[in-house]
Amino acid sequence: MTPAEMVVTSLLLGLFVVLAGCYGVLFCVGRLRANRALLYAAYTAYGMQAAVAASLVLSSSLGEWWKLLVAASCAVYLPIPPATWRFLESLHQLKEQDS
Repeated sequence: MTPAEMVVTSLLLGLFVVLAGCYGVLFCVGRLRANRALLYAAYTAYGMQAAVAASLVLSSSLGEWWKLLVAASCAVYLPIPPATWRFLESLHQLKEQDS
């Protein structure tokens, strides 16, 4: 890997992580405020994350295991914020029923 490739790959990996965080935060805020625009923005951030992941897998000189890790983590990350939101809702409903 040349120094230029390393810089580009590092920037793409950083962007991958930032977009994952944006997806999670925008999803939670969108659900909390019942704001469809924020939910659309969350899914747009996830779509951009998937595009960055595809770019890393297809055009970077990362090793095969790293490419597999990037692709798998992108695929697995999609259901995490909705599942976490459902868990938190059920947890709070149980506490309200106990009160």
